[in-house]
Amino acid sequence: MKPHGQPLGKAGAAQAELASAALARYSADSSSRLEFVRHGENTTYRVLRPEGDWALRLARPGYQSIDAIRSEITWMRSLNEKGVSTPAVIPGRDGDIVQLVSHRDGSVRAAVAFTWAEGLPLPEVDSMGAWTRLGEIMARIHEHGRRWRKPRSFVRPAWDVEALVGDSPRWGDPFPPNVWSAEDTRVLQAAREAVRERLHAVGQSDDRYGLIHADLGFENVLVQPGGSTVVIDFDDSGPSWYLYDLASALYPFEDESGFAERKQALVAGYRSVGHLPDEYVQELRTLLIARRLATLGWTFTRAETAHAQRQKARRIRSSPPAARRFLEWHTRTTAE
Repeated sequence: MKPHGQPLGKAGAAQAELASAALARYSADSSSRLEFVRHGENTTYRVLRPEGDWALRLARPGYQSIDAIRSEITWMRSLNEKGVSTPAVIPGRDGDIVQLVSHRDGSVRAAVAFTWAEGLPLPEVDSMGAWTRLGEIMARIHEHGRRWRKPRSFVRPAWDVEALVGDSPRWGDPFPPNVWSAEDTRVLQAAREAVRERLHAVGQSDDRYGLIHADLGFENVLVQPGGSTVVIDFDDSGPSWYLYDLASALYPFEDESGFAERKQALVAGYRSVGHLPDEYVQELRTLLIARRLATLGWTFTRAETAHAQRQKARRIRSSPPAARRFLEWHTRTTAE
């Protein structure tokens, strides 16, 4: 089953071999074909099958534990049962939902297969109301996480202060050598310290901190032909501030016109389903800069990905001004 559309080079060839080896662990007939989709945090292929397509995900080594992957799927299944549609997981021939495949470099990679989610990204279907609808979906996901009785075996890494803006953040160092000027480094580090201070002050009470998707942008909310939505890609899900989901969706648009309108619609949609007090919404600025700093780390440590290469220049250019604006707001609000 030879992958189609695989990137060129040794790395691409190795990924293709790995995908073929992973697919062999599933009950796919000989006419099935692998089609490369993307390489980001993980590497994803589409399995083209006469009976219906699958998505085959090869995990980035060391990013999530096997127990964390199983927990991700457990939450997806529970959400689906409660009305938030998610792709169904496909077990391997041995019945296990996580398949371990040996890489040519001696490492072992985890593979998971899901039903392929057909649909268009939300804004392509409902551009005017997309932000409102996204807010509603976020609130339903958060409400489920609050009420859900998690299994004892459930484990997902948290997007807490240390993971987002600690000395060793999960996505990597936002201050690598030879990138920032001394002044820009000072401003960005000052912003990081202010984020830490504010997040510690916000705290982690149940009304503001819990299980979130953590990457609920429009590309992960698809509208199916009948108009219903399906939420995909829970690989980053875990405990965090609920506002971090809002910040993750808004961050790519922070420097564009119409940002305030997008934010207003997202918050309004959320409030149509769940509780979101004004004093908490104020801290959306804090989570936005936290997302920016975390994403900078991702950009530098995932430099081999096409997404990081496309975004690097813009993120470097826009981040120091954003940090300065945040620090001005931080200084003003703490003095009040």
